[in-house]
Amino acid sequence: MKQQFEINPKDENQSWQKIFNSIKLGFELQEIKDDVLTNDQLVEFNDAIIIAPDYQREYRSSISDESSLIESALLEIPIPPIFLASHKLKGVQVLNVVDGQHRLRAFYRFLTGEYKLTDLSIITDFEGLDVNTLPIEDKIELLSRRVATIIFRNFPGKKFELEIFNRYNKGTKPLTQQEIRHAVFDSSVNNLVNMFCTDLYNNPQNSLAKAYAISKDRYQKKACHENIFVNLSILENGVIQTFTNENGNETTIAKSPQYAEVYMKQKSESEFEEVDLVGLEKTKELFNGFNKFIEALTVVTEQPFSKEIYGVSSKRGNKYQVSVAMILAGIFKKLQEDEFTHLDLTNEDDIKRIASEINTLLNKSHLEDPEYKASTTNPLEVQKIVDSFQSENV
Repeated sequence: MKQQFEINPKDENQSWQKIFNSIKLGFELQEIKDDVLTNDQLVEFNDAIIIAPDYQREYRSSISDESSLIESALLEIPIPPIFLASHKLKGVQVLNVVDGQHRLRAFYRFLTGEYKLTDLSIITDFEGLDVNTLPIEDKIELLSRRVATIIFRNFPGKKFELEIFNRYNKGTKPLTQQEIRHAVFDSSVNNLVNMFCTDLYNNPQNSLAKAYAISKDRYQKKACHENIFVNLSILENGVIQTFTNENGNETTIAKSPQYAEVYMKQKSESEFEEVDLVGLEKTKELFNGFNKFIEALTVVTEQPFSKEIYGVSSKRGNKYQVSVAMILAGIFKKLQEDEFTHLDLTNEDDIKRIASEINTLLNKSHLEDPEYKASTTNPLEVQKIVDSFQSENV
């Protein structure tokens, strides 16, 4: 086998006590708001376990399922190995959980006293006990027991790493492509988008939460995250983009998910050595400006990323359409490039003039052309609309 394809996973079995401490550090690290940490923090949080990376699904195990796992551990019944992969988070070398999130979460929750053992089938005398009432000798033995832990510390390139995540997460409920991208292409911009989406998810009455259609399903499957990465890609690099494919050839982006993947990969690679603070601040400024623009458009409709922005009712309750979002991102970029500095986003008349121009263009676009059969997110068609937008009309 060719050496470049060897992933060389390490068998680094650890005790439950060590794993518990590493998970605790992982949660503490994720709570830190700074994008760059001190040298002492880099050492302190080294190899912290990120039990639920952004690509992992919401935790779904029942207390009964969790108790069964603890029962197995107490009885020394073998538990499937935990698979971890090294990543950088805020400049720290961490270990993301590739496979085994539910097992680790069940143990962590038990050891933090979040539930009592229930529905035990073998050691029924332990029914109703928690970590504090568990016999001390059993607790010590449980913490001392070692867990089969396989760690991938060096992948031969992002393409190979992406394939590994795909393979370990094939099952009855496979990860979405965007969930996998979050696993592979970690960056400060990724963290920015995660925090933004989480904040909107936790504040559903926020006008931007409604604009981005942050539902539980879209949030859990990272659909809203993907949408935002598509927007950011266009805001920074324009609608028509080329990238170098896996064969080394220049290729034009043709589908909306490609914007997200190419953009996330570029941001991840730019931070391979260190966080690009200047680039991050520029992205934040651009993203904040775009969101103020979208928020202003809610004067016209609370769903500006839908066809309602140009007076057409959205079908099947679909309140977020990628094609419309791509057009709005392209138009905002054009306004920025045209140095349209006299635009006052707090002035309702200015916003209504922009909305009127958008209304006219989109009603005449491929989106409402009954003869048009291709993808509504076709970059060439989106670019035509952006080119037709006349800033002097507003």
